[in-house]
Amino acid sequence: MKKRLILLTVVLVLMLSFSVSAFGQWDVTVSENEMDGTRRLFAMSPRVGPTKSMGFPYDDMTALLVVGYNGEESWVYLSFKDSPNLLNETIMDGYDLINTRIKWDETIERTTLIQEWGSRYLHFRDERNIISKIKQSNTVLLELDWYGEGKVYFSFPLDGAVDAINEIYDAF
Repeated sequence: MKKRLILLTVVLVLMLSFSVSAFGQWDVTVSENEMDGTRRLFAMSPRVGPTKSMGFPYDDMTALLVVGYNGEESWVYLSFKDSPNLLNETIMDGYDLINTRIKWDETIERTTLIQEWGSRYLHFRDERNIISKIKQSNTVLLELDWYGEGKVYFSFPLDGAVDAINEIYDAF
């Protein structure tokens, strides 16, 4: 009985240490079209909430930073739990252009995001530049002007991003 308890404790400690080391790391997922077999791979940050809590109905809002690749094209977007309700946009035909700031390490830049009406995804316009910045930076902080909340910030960890992005490119 005592040996079994010790073994269980050792296994539990190993499992916890693995999950702690994996915390904050990027994941890679594959999406395959059943009809034609085409594949898309995604490097995804851990899910994060805003740096400061928002009020209802946004109090459980979370987001992922995602890089996608299909063997030919790359794209970068933010995936929110629910559709973000943002200000500071230019209304276009079927989508909004969101002008905002992004901070790579200590460098603040302007960026434009694209949101189809009602979508929970915000796409970056200049994916090559954004992917390069993700790979070169240690931290990224995104500012969004949220309806009823003011300036809201999302800080995405970049630990493991380079490996995950390289993995999706190397898969083709």
